[in-house]
Parts: sequence; C-alpha cells; structure tokens
Amino acid sequence: GLRLRPPKASLSLWARVPEGPTSVQFAARLLDEAGVVVTPGIGYGPTGEGYIRLSLTIPDDRLEEGVRRMESLASGWGK
Repeated sequence: GLRLRPPKASLSLWARVPEGPTSVQFAARLLDEAGVVVTPGIGYGPTGEGYIRLSLTIPDDRLEEGVRRMESLASGWGK
C-alpha cells in the first residue's frame, strides 16, 4: 500500500505514508506492531513529512522479511 518510485541508484527508498498518520506516527507503528525500523521523513526536514525512508543496506532476505511484515499490517493501517 505504500507508494514509491524505485531509485536508479541509491541506498534507500522514500515511500509516502498512508493518509492520516504523520511520518513519526507511522514509523512508530511499524516498529511497535511489525518490528520494522524505518526513518520518519520529518527527520530530514519539513519536506520529508509524509514519507518514510527505508534502507537498502541490509541483506535481501531481511529486506524481504520486513516488506512481508509491513504487508501484514497494511489492512489495519486505516483503522
């Protein structure tokens, strides 16, 4: 359910958070409910609000597991 543009060359992805929560609230929920660590976009300045930053510097299997955990929460994000 996250919207993003795959980078051509980068060590991270920026994804827009679903409508409603701030980037901090959304990142906290991912950590608390899925055990996934992301960085709230607001930490990079006001234009980062509404986004989270996902690091691509971990092994592929861990990245895929994190995506699976986020997908499992997706149905409850609007609740």
